[in-house]
Amino acid sequence: MTVGLREMVDYDVASSSADLINYFVNEMVKRGIPAVTPAGGLAGHVDAMKFIPHVPQTEYPAGALAAALYLVSGVRSMERGTISMDRDEHGNDVFSDMELCRLAVPRRVYSVSHMDYVVDRLDWLYQHRNLVGGLRFVEEPPVLRFFIGRLEAIDGWDKRLAEAFRADFGNDA
Repeated sequence: MTVGLREMVDYDVASSSADLINYFVNEMVKRGIPAVTPAGGLAGHVDAMKFIPHVPQTEYPAGALAAALYLVSGVRSMERGTISMDRDEHGNDVFSDMELCRLAVPRRVYSVSHMDYVVDRLDWLYQHRNLVGGLRFVEEPPVLRFFIGRLEAIDGWDKRLAEAFRADFGNDA
């Protein structure tokens, strides 16, 4: 704890995480990836409705983007959109105002090369965004559906995306 306290009062150390996230978001913007600006202090966010506008909110675009990113990179992100909302009293989805793919950057965990890798994979995915489709729940608990629910790709888009990725990068990527 002493080290953490000491580091958090050292401006250079305390600002390094925010600086890395700013770099990350700026690199996405340079490549035309619809990142949310200005950059946050804990994460970079991608606007899923702009990234994959063909996926309707009824098919959870932020969750679909998070799943697609994982398939092409192994990078875990988090959906912050309609899946994270509770259903209304009649069991209907309550649509979120935004559909974001959140890419958290914990302090002292990642390097610039990590951010460059994620941006590279996001860029590839953005160039192939037409392959990304929606999701549907196959298992939806009454509470914490965003955390313990199970979804599947609609119409097998996940397999087509993986095939396109293997065609560009091979089986070992």
